[in-house]
Amino acid sequence: MTKSEARAIATHILKHTQKNDQTTNSHMLKIFKRIYASGGLIAYFKDRNLKKTTYYKYKSAYQYGASLLIRSLLKEADRLEKADKYKAKIYREEALRLGEELKSLSPDYEKKHRLNPPAPSNQPKPYKKDKISGKRKALRGLPTNWVGQLIDELPIQHQEAALVMIATGCRPEELARGITLEAKEDSLIVTIYGAKYKKDLQGQEVRKITLNPGYYPQLYNRAYEEPVLIWIEKERFRKAIRRAGEKLGFKGVSPYSLRHQFAANLKRESGGKWTHEDLAKALGHITDRCQQYYGHPNQSKGDGSGILAVAASEPVRQNRGTPPLQDNTTKPE
Repeated sequence: MTKSEARAIATHILKHTQKNDQTTNSHMLKIFKRIYASGGLIAYFKDRNLKKTTYYKYKSAYQYGASLLIRSLLKEADRLEKADKYKAKIYREEALRLGEELKSLSPDYEKKHRLNPPAPSNQPKPYKKDKISGKRKALRGLPTNWVGQLIDELPIQHQEAALVMIATGCRPEELARGITLEAKEDSLIVTIYGAKYKKDLQGQEVRKITLNPGYYPQLYNRAYEEPVLIWIEKERFRKAIRRAGEKLGFKGVSPYSLRHQFAANLKRESGGKWTHEDLAKALGHITDRCQQYYGHPNQSKGDGSGILAVAASEPVRQNRGTPPLQDNTTKPE
């Protein structure tokens, strides 16, 4: 690496910190000094299995501090070139070493810096029992008829949207785009355009959920004469759900709680009626693995999902993983 290349890398990195306030930059310098004293970024992370967010925070701090140091070392090397060539050489070599380190840093945390990297995409991922957290955990303390109570408590302009969420498990972002209801003779077809869709990477582009009209007569009547578009202003809907939940004494309820409840109701019916692939399509996933983070069959409430059929635009990849082999010589815990 040449001096000009090292300077270019430093300039490029510092350009992205120009809008930082002084407090942020001072904090980043403190982190850099601690990491630099330990031998550099890779050495610092060698025996530390940090969270991804912590890794990127420390990496940014190190890049910022190293860029400032590169500029300072090269400036000092140029100043000492005639007075002390030996010291100038040391400064220059350290600046170029830092430049090489910054150049080699991979932006991909998963591949290079995790102590336990994930399995390749073409292999089944190891079985892992995750703790229930977030909105899924919040369903535990809710009464059997909490959805009906919540919808009754909502302002009338938000009730249909909440019904659509519990009936289809759609995301708030998808409701904000608009969801179409179409009444047939003996069914209600709901068309959802995926908010997380990326071609061949994630999410379903379009999915259709066919409902039993008897479960949701209000929605069926709304679309009886002609197809109708249901949509929300996302932030207003979120606040309305939160306020209604607080009035009823429901802790941690949000629009995503309805999605988790939908998943729990559908999982209760799985097995003979629904496959993991059906569940993935209904939730708008492109793999059958993500559904493990939504709802639990034991959290099911009411008389079922009311779903007759599910269809999606993309095939579902099967990578739920394989459970650990059990040792038959010992009793399971």
